Amino acid sequence: MREKLEAYKSYLFLIPGLFFLILFTYLPIAWSTWLSLNRWDLLCPKPKFTGMDNFVRLWEHEVFWLVMKNTFVFVTVSIFPTMFLALVFAILIDERVKGRVYYIYSLFYPTLIPMAAAAMLWVYIYSPNLGVLNIVLSKFGFPKLGWLGSSNTSLWALIIMTFWKNLGFFTLIYLAGLQNVNRELYEASYIDGAGWWRRHLSITFPLVGPTSLFVLVTAIILTFRVFDQIHLMTEGGPGNSSNVIVYYIYENGFKFFDWGRATTLTTILVLILLTLTLIIFGIFGKRITYTSD
Repeated sequence: MREKLEAYKSYLFLIPGLFFLILFTYLPIAWSTWLSLNRWDLLCPKPKFTGMDNFVRLWEHEVFWLVMKNTFVFVTVSIFPTMFLALVFAILIDERVKGRVYYIYSLFYPTLIPMAAAAMLWVYIYSPNLGVLNIVLSKFGFPKLGWLGSSNTSLWALIIMTFWKNLGFFTLIYLAGLQNVNRELYEASYIDGAGWWRRHLSITFPLVGPTSLFVLVTAIILTFRVFDQIHLMTEGGPGNSSNVIVYYIYENGFKFFDWGRATTLTTILVLILLTLTLIIFGIFGKRITYTSD
C-alpha cells in the first residue's frame, strides 16, 4: 500500500509538466492540424471546412516544390559537414593541442552573437562592392558577385552563414560527450601503435554515438526551422531561390494572409520532423554504443 502511495505521489509531480506540455505543444498542434483542413483567408475570415483542399492546392503549386527542394538542400548540406567538423574540433580542443585557445574563441564566439547582428555582419561580407569576400576573391582574379542577389548563390550563401553560426554550438555538445569516453582505451590503443586517425575512428567515433544521435536530431530540427537569417538577409529571394518552409509559412500567414495554407504547411513540417526523427531513432537507436567501459 505504501509503495502505491509513493507511486501516486510521483505521478502527481508529473502533472504540472504534462499540463504545460499539452497546453503549449499538443493543443497547438491539434488546432493547427484542424485549421489545415479549412479555408481561412481574407476572403473567408471564418474557417470553413474544405477537407484536403489545402493539401491538393499545395501539391499543384510550383513554389511549394521549390521551397521543399531548398529546405532539404539546406538541411542536408548544412548538417553533415557541421557534425563532422564539430567532432574534429571537439577532439582537438579536448586533446589540448597547440592553438587550443584560438579554436575555442573562433568557434564559440559566433554562437554568442545575436542572429540579427550576425546577419548584418554577413550582409556586409557578401556586399557586391564593399564586401570582404569579393575584395579577397578579386585579388585572385575572380569577378565580384552579388552573393545574396543571385538565384544561383543566395541559398549557398545562407548555408555558409548558418554553418559558421552553428559550428561552435555543436562542438560544445561533442566536447561534453567526449568527457564520457574512457581514457584508458586511448592509452591502450597508443601502446598498440594506433595512429591519431585510427585511434579516433575505432574509439571516439563509435563511443560518441549517443551524442551524435542527439546532435543529428537537434540539427535537423534547428535547420528545418531556420528563419531569422533568411528574413534579414534575403527575404526568400530572389525569386524564392532561398525560400525555405518556415519562411514560406511566415509569408503565407503574415504577408498573403492565407492562414489555411500556412497551417497546412505547418502540419506538413510537423509530419516531416516526426517522420525523420522516428526513422533516425529506428535505424541508429539500437546500433549505438551507450557505454565506454
